[in-house]
Amino acid sequence: MSTAAKILIADRNRHVRELLRRELGQEGYRVEVARDGRELLERLAGPEPPDLLILDLEVPYLDEVALWERLKGREPAIPVLIHTFGPEDRTPGPGAPVVLFLEKRGDTDHLKAAVMDAITGRACRGLAPAP
Repeated sequence: MSTAAKILIADRNRHVRELLRRELGQEGYRVEVARDGRELLERLAGPEPPDLLILDLEVPYLDEVALWERLKGREPAIPVLIHTFGPEDRTPGPGAPVVLFLEKRGDTDHLKAAVMDAITGRACRGLAPAP
């Protein structure tokens, strides 16, 4: 029996957060959201950290240095999908566990495929969408 992977979505736009929560929840993932950097760091420090982070780098109150430090060297690692509008967005610092940069689109199929790839890459931990 596999355990449903837990995904944390940190995005500045509540409509994007709710769309992704709904779409990924329908795929069987356990989904939490963070509306700012403070909530993001709080959830990462919680008793059950996520298996994957989907991150908008423009989240309010995001201390990128603190975020990358919190994630660096973590075992097991938490992969990060940067969900962005395009190449003009800044890139994370060295050592950041970024799996992929994804452009924000109206269609979530590309994001769902990337999430599945990231989760499948961690299959050794028994993570998968719920049946």
